[in-house]
Amino acid sequence: MGDAAWRETVNALDRTVKKYERVNRIVTFGYSDFMRRKLVEMVKFYEGITVLDAGCGPGNLSRHILRRMRSRGGRLYCLDPLPSMLKAAFDNLRGMAGDVKLSFMEATFESIPLPDSSIDVVAVSYSLRNAKDFYKALDEFRRVLKPGGVLLVLDLVKPDNRVLSSLVGLYIRVLVPLISIPIYGSFDTPWKALYPTFKRMLTSKELIEEIGEYFEVIKVKKALFGTFVAIKARRP
Repeated sequence: MGDAAWRETVNALDRTVKKYERVNRIVTFGYSDFMRRKLVEMVKFYEGITVLDAGCGPGNLSRHILRRMRSRGGRLYCLDPLPSMLKAAFDNLRGMAGDVKLSFMEATFESIPLPDSSIDVVAVSYSLRNAKDFYKALDEFRRVLKPGGVLLVLDLVKPDNRVLSSLVGLYIRVLVPLISIPIYGSFDTPWKALYPTFKRMLTSKELIEEIGEYFEVIKVKKALFGTFVAIKARRP
């Protein structure tokens, strides 16, 4: 993604903070959060585990992670380039951390301020498609993961079937912004920016193959005609 496109995407995300999950739950028929739960179920959370929620947004995936972690301790890092998202995540998560140590980091995928081989699980939910450099992001995830560590990826992708992909694209381009207007409270809805990210996104097959160049893909789950894909992979 070029600099201008990345800034435009980040600015749009900044404007979604207050209504982020409310709109997304409605326009995805509840699948956005359903698939987060499925993603978290793909990995075993053990005592003392260290997890990075990369592109944490307002903390929606981290809530599911903390429910699995809080009786086992460990550390959860929440990373996002937007201070507004990190503040929302802090507000949403601080009351449910339990024995888990919470850390918040303002950073991008391409430059993660963590040591090599320091993380057991990296989880990326609906944000990999917004990476400025997709391949550098995967390289950084691999760098911070311990050998044998797990990468969890969940994203909205183009279905492999071209007809379905066109129909999903039409829904995202036309109907999603219209649905978001009364909820967001303005005709200038940031959900208009979703379609350009969808156009740039890979198909589910392509995403699995690209991740497979950096990691060993272990498990894949798809939903809603292949529009959602959850991937579990391991660092060799």
